Amino acid sequence: MSTGKKLVPPHNDDAEKSVLSALLMYQDAFDKVSLIISPSDFYHPQHRVIYSAIQDMKIQNTEAVDVITLHSYLVKKGLLEQSGGAAYIAELSSISSLLANVEVYARYIKDDAVRRAIIETGSDIVQRSYNEAEEPYNLLDQAERRLSEISISTNKNSAENYRINSSINDFINVLLQKTEGTYVSDTLDTGFDVLNKYLNGGFHKSDYIIIGARPSVGKTALAISLIRNMIRKGSRVAFFSLEMPSSQIIQRLISATSRVEQGKLYTGNVTDDEINRVTDAAESLYQAELYIVDEPNMALGELRSRARMLHREKHVDAIFIDYIGLIESGLDHNVPRAQEVGYISKALKQLARELKCPVITLCQVSREAADQEPQLNNLRESGSIEQDADVVMLIHRKTNLTELSEEDVAKLEKDKTSNANIQHTKLLVAKNRNGKTGTVFLGYLSELTSFESTTQDKSRFIDPSKYSSQKKG
Repeated sequence: MSTGKKLVPPHNDDAEKSVLSALLMYQDAFDKVSLIISPSDFYHPQHRVIYSAIQDMKIQNTEAVDVITLHSYLVKKGLLEQSGGAAYIAELSSISSLLANVEVYARYIKDDAVRRAIIETGSDIVQRSYNEAEEPYNLLDQAERRLSEISISTNKNSAENYRINSSINDFINVLLQKTEGTYVSDTLDTGFDVLNKYLNGGFHKSDYIIIGARPSVGKTALAISLIRNMIRKGSRVAFFSLEMPSSQIIQRLISATSRVEQGKLYTGNVTDDEINRVTDAAESLYQAELYIVDEPNMALGELRSRARMLHREKHVDAIFIDYIGLIESGLDHNVPRAQEVGYISKALKQLARELKCPVITLCQVSREAADQEPQLNNLRESGSIEQDADVVMLIHRKTNLTELSEEDVAKLEKDKTSNANIQHTKLLVAKNRNGKTGTVFLGYLSELTSFESTTQDKSRFIDPSKYSSQKKG
């Protein structure tokens, strides 16, 4: 039962006054407390003004801080009244404070500041949750982000945190393990050896990766092929499919794994042998740690919230998103689309860094010069995508194989069952922040909508631009 008594936010008057007193008495005190607290951590406004003034004086380093110099600085800045006045400054200087205890007092202040921040965040979320105009998953995303920021703000305990010693030790240890052959890589194997070489072993933690292509060229097929390769090796993968239902994704995975054409799976016209292969494929997929979220037009806040949940509870190694153009930003509808997509792109990059997990996002490439090799500036709707990405891969192939010349038909290979045509497809590593760029050839099997490893024989590539120039002629 409520007593009607208003709760006072957590704070410690004595700790705040003792820290300010120590700062006026000991010149070394600021270096100790500045690693723990900031002006906003003080509860009383006049204490924030005083600490901020001392901080500015220390940064400018023009004179030692004491009662007289602080008073002069506050007068010069017009802040004396906001600080409580000359009498209050003198009162602080008369408080007995030990330098040895100043860090303890500073931690008291920080602890209460964290409590107040949690209360403020919780209260704000509670009040906004009553407003039905607020998107619930946006609220959840903001709550998680703000709590994460509060957590991060508590971790600046010591200047030692910023030394490079531990990073150097980690680097040397990894290098020695590599030379000894005992190193276990934390990169995510793509399943395509030639691509791994470009990416220095595969997808790296915190990487924001873009797979771009024009419609119907094979963005989703490549994503599903990468997922198939990863789960075969025991990796845990989350797939946010905003365009395709999970049933179709499962059908593609079973088709590629069993080597039974999708057309047969649609019609049910399969042999006993094919049924056995499909059953075996389904059983292997059943054991895999693949998590599919297949909601269309998902809000950005909801997507990030669910990604955090999957990473926290299932420890997913990679997150795929199909595709960026279908994510609802949650911004005002008057915001230009390019700005909206840029906002989404930055949020996904932040997600990759926050979770220390590669985020692989599919993106449309504009239809202009449809048969020409795609370029980075063809990424649709926002140049921010290109800037944010650590890796950009663009797919290029001829989509209509019914009009091929005899010469180009001869370039198609057969798979190991001699039933499917393998089409040499360019995967252009157009941007690679930590490696080289260039062209990788993958084999596309249209009957299985699957990409697989193939020879790096560029003479087998069927150039789409040749046919577009013939039509113009």
